[in-house]
Amino acid sequence: SLTLAFKLEWVQAIRRTLWHFLYQYDRINDYFNGREEFFALEKRINDKIDQFLNTFLISYSKYKDELIASQRDLVENLSVPIIPLSQSVAVLPLIGMIDLNRIQTIEEKVLMGISDLKIQTLIIDLSGIANMEMHVIDHFQKILTGISMMGCEAILTGLRADLVRTMIHSGISFEDKAEAKGTLQQTLKEYLELHKI
Repeated sequence: SLTLAFKLEWVQAIRRTLWHFLYQYDRINDYFNGREEFFALEKRINDKIDQFLNTFLISYSKYKDELIASQRDLVENLSVPIIPLSQSVAVLPLIGMIDLNRIQTIEEKVLMGISDLKIQTLIIDLSGIANMEMHVIDHFQKILTGISMMGCEAILTGLRADLVRTMIHSGISFEDKAEAKGTLQQTLKEYLELHKI
C-alpha cells in the first residue's frame, strides 16, 4: 500500500543509518586496520543492499504488471456490456472513445456473446460514442459482417451526425450489414411491443 518512492527512501535510509553506525563504531573501537579492509566491507554491504533492491524492484514491477493486467481485463469486460432483454434479443450500449484495442475487444466479446447467449438480434447503441477513426469504422464494419455470418441481426441506434458525415465522405455504409434506427428508446419500444419482452 506504500508508494514506490517511499519504499526506496526507506531502503536508502537504512543504508545511510548502517554506514553512520559503522563510522561511529570504527571511531570508538578503531575497527578497520586499513583501507583494503574498509573497502572490502563497503563492497560486501553495498552489494547485498543492491541485490535486495534489484530483487525488490523486479517483484514490485511484476506485482504492478499483474495488477494493471487484471484491472485492464475488468475494464475491458465492463466496456462491452451485452445486456440480454430476452432469450434472443440483447443490447450493447457503447460509450466513450473506441480505439484499435477496444474495437478488438468488442469483436471478441460480441461474437462470443452471440454464440454463448444464442442472441438472434443485437441492438448496438452508438449514441455514447465520442468519435471513431477510419480504421476503427472499417473494423466495426467487419464486426457487423461477423454478426451477420453468425445468423444474428444487428440493429444500430444513436448514430451521431459527425460519425454519419465521416462515413458518407469516406464511402462507407452499414446499410447492407445492419438496420439503422433513430434512438435506443424507440427501438426498445418497438421490440417490447413486437416480441412482448
